[in-house]
Formats: sequence, C-alpha cells, structure tokens
Amino acid sequence: MDLQLKGRRTLVTGSSSGIGEGIARMLAQEGCAVVVHGRNRERAETVAAEIKAAGVAIGDLSTDEGAAAVHAEALAALGGNIEILINNAGGSSTGNTTKTPIEISPADWISNYHTNTLAAVRLCGLAVPDMVAAQWGRVINVSSAVAVQPNNMGADYSGAKAALNNFTLSLAGSLKGVGVTANTVSPGIIMVDGMLRFGRQKYGDPNLTIEGVTQRLAADKVFDLPPAGRLGTPQDLALVICMLASPMSGFITGANYRVDGGQVRTV
Repeated sequence: MDLQLKGRRTLVTGSSSGIGEGIARMLAQEGCAVVVHGRNRERAETVAAEIKAAGVAIGDLSTDEGAAAVHAEALAALGGNIEILINNAGGSSTGNTTKTPIEISPADWISNYHTNTLAAVRLCGLAVPDMVAAQWGRVINVSSAVAVQPNNMGADYSGAKAALNNFTLSLAGSLKGVGVTANTVSPGIIMVDGMLRFGRQKYGDPNLTIEGVTQRLAADKVFDLPPAGRLGTPQDLALVICMLASPMSGFITGANYRVDGGQVRTV
C-alpha cells in the first residue's frame, strides 16, 4: 500500500539511536524528508547519512531555548514547515527505576516532566501553528505502556507519560476541522541496541542474539514477556507511526495506540 508519504517534511525527535532511529528509518523508506534529531551531532549525522535524511537538528528539548533551536534547524534543513512531528525524545531523566513514589524527589518529578511532557508541548507550540495554516499536519507523541499501567517504581516517568497522553487528547480536540491530527503511540518493552548490549554484558556472551537476550532476561525475571511471547522492536512501533502519519489517516485523532504485545491488561 502506498501511504502517500513521499516528500512529507518530517521531524523525528530522539532519532539518533534506539526507537527514534527505527522510526526515522522507516519514514525515510516511505519517502519522507526526515530530519534526525539528537543531542550528539556526530551520532545524528551518522544516522542521517545512512537513511539519506534531509538533515539533522541538535538540541536539548528539556529547555525552551533548546526546543527553539531544534525547530529552527529543522525548518532550515527541510526548506519549509514541519508537516509530520514525531515527539519521541524522552526516557527516564532520573533513573529512578528502583525508587518508590515517595522516595522520588520533587526535583526529579519536575525533571521527568520537562523531558517527557514539556519537550513535546514546546515543539507542538512551535510547529502546530504552521500545520494549521497549511490545513494539514500530523502530530504523533510516543508515550509508554506505563502511562496507563504504572509500575510501583519509576512513578516520575510514568506520571510524565500519563500527562503526555492527556496533552495529546486535549490537542486533538483543539484542532477540530483544520486537517491536523494528534495521536499517541504507547510502546511496551522494546528491544533496542542498549538492551542487547546490556544482556550480552550481563551474561558474558557477545554473540547473544536479540531472541537469546530476551529469553535469558525473561527467565531471570528481569521482566515478564507479554502475551505476544517476545519483546517489541523499533520496527513494530514504526509501522503504526507510518500509518498514523499517512494522509489516509485523517479520521484517526485523539487516539492512543498500544504497541505492547498485550502487556497492558485493560480494555
């Protein structure tokens, strides 16, 4: 199926590695003019060269100034307004994966809010007005399964992602009839290169495959495999994002697509 994405001007934040890199690669394969974003220019330029991207944008989205710089660099690389905005940058900015909610400091809660919620809010504030003026655009915010099914630990990250879900729904409602949609995609546990390296180091086997690492970590109860029987991949997530980015998805807005292998146990 032709998703009609050829030439669409796209910014994927946090795309110099991991999930974001997988998203950027698939969008580029579908013909989008992609800007790769990260905080390390060398790494971002390496990915950009591999996928023949339109360019790179470097900056820290946890500040207003950083977001403005990224937006300006993306516009320059694209030669026009951003038509598809994928807010993927985020992750636990505090590493509080072993702390209970009351053990996490207010400063850490605020840090995760800046990294996971306000980063998207800032870029939407900069990019969405141009989409409205053009009467077409797509905003896709990458959240997490823990936004709706939080763990007992890492509540600062879960809470920030829950706020992102709420922001997306409010944004979609505010864009009624202007040709711009806003949706959330919520991954479960995704096997990225960092987890593969962790598993190989943990078990002292540099030849372990993704499947091997997954099975070993699951057997050791580091996590439970979801009903799908495996962990997700960046490509699993990218498939859904490409669909939502397509001009053919205009009747889908305000939705939260779970790409978690059945991890979240709710209707």
